[in-house]
Amino acid sequence: MKDLQVNNIPSENQNAKSYFEHGNKGLKILFVGNSITKHAPKPQVGWTNDCGMAASCLEKDYVHVTFNKIQEIQPDSSFAILQVADFERNFETMDIEKEYKKAVDYKPDIILMFFGANVRKTYAEETDRPMDFGVAYEKLRNLLNSHGTAKIFHCEGFYIRNLGLLDKEKRQVAEKYNDTFIELGDIRTREDTHGRFNHPSDKGMQELADLFFSHIKPYIK
Repeated sequence: MKDLQVNNIPSENQNAKSYFEHGNKGLKILFVGNSITKHAPKPQVGWTNDCGMAASCLEKDYVHVTFNKIQEIQPDSSFAILQVADFERNFETMDIEKEYKKAVDYKPDIILMFFGANVRKTYAEETDRPMDFGVAYEKLRNLLNSHGTAKIFHCEGFYIRNLGLLDKEKRQVAEKYNDTFIELGDIRTREDTHGRFNHPSDKGMQELADLFFSHIKPYIK
């Protein structure tokens, strides 16, 4: 049986920049994620698209499918992407106020935080960590909501990492602020939801979008 937890895509240099804005009007949604959210072309690993890995095209990644569903209800909407693979690798030391200023200035109405896979695999076993991931994650959550009015959704990682500790720490942050925590169920364990590079297939992307939208929909006017 295929090991669906293997992720051989390098976490470095996934995009030339971290922030991508697609309009700044109406209801504003900020998607915070990693390669599953956006990965620029990297032919040397066999990836030639510029979208969420591994959708077959831009229109089928979870960001665009979710946003299209939102636009059906509220056409005057826009979105931005914050790609945080660098944060996952360097969460103890990154100057997030400097690196993510544009995302903070966006002042989103809805924030969807869906990442964690690139945190080092030894994290759960370490006993002398300089900082817990949950502490850095909370700081990022609060920075992106500096304006204080965003509705925030936290999500389990697509991969089960560090004995589930990352998901536990994210859940604790969600509960602390009475945010929504989204469980993926069998989307992250079924082979038919996985595609190239063990990233979500088009089917996986669609199921992710359907799930995310089901939680977001009640907060759309």
